[in-house]
Amino acid sequence: MPYPASAIAYAFVKKGIEEENYVTQMKLQKMVYLAHGYHLAKYNEPLISEEFEAWKFGPVVQSIYQDYKLYGSDAIIDTGLIAEDEVKLETVKLSGTAIDAIDYTWQVTKHLNASQLSRWSHLDGSPWAQVYSEHQYSIPIKNTSIKEYFKKVLLSSTIAA
Repeated sequence: MPYPASAIAYAFVKKGIEEENYVTQMKLQKMVYLAHGYHLAKYNEPLISEEFEAWKFGPVVQSIYQDYKLYGSDAIIDTGLIAEDEVKLETVKLSGTAIDAIDYTWQVTKHLNASQLSRWSHLDGSPWAQVYSEHQYSIPIKNTSIKEYFKKVLLSSTIAA
């Protein structure tokens, strides 16, 4: 069952706050993207219900952008500015597969910064690179493309900066 992107993003923000290893909005977008790709590749189903779009700095989910845009490029050190209702986000019960995708992604990316993750998402052949155009905005990135790519990445373990 896919979740709202805001629920998955919130899980990463909470991990960052709990470990004092804060994320930025840009890093958050990449972490949700990686968790979604991991989930598609490993469990053959999407983690989030929304579609990723190809923006200049990589894959983006509009709702995450809207929820966290007030933070700008600053570290998200609390949840006081999120647009989504925090009480509602706290009540979302995540499945074991969702928790696996979040935990895996956190372990792989917590030491990387947003720029490193952005370079990774921009690699030749990536789902973002296949559709991005500097002259068009909000081009959807299809789950089939993300799934195929992540199956290759997970098999070769090449997620690195």
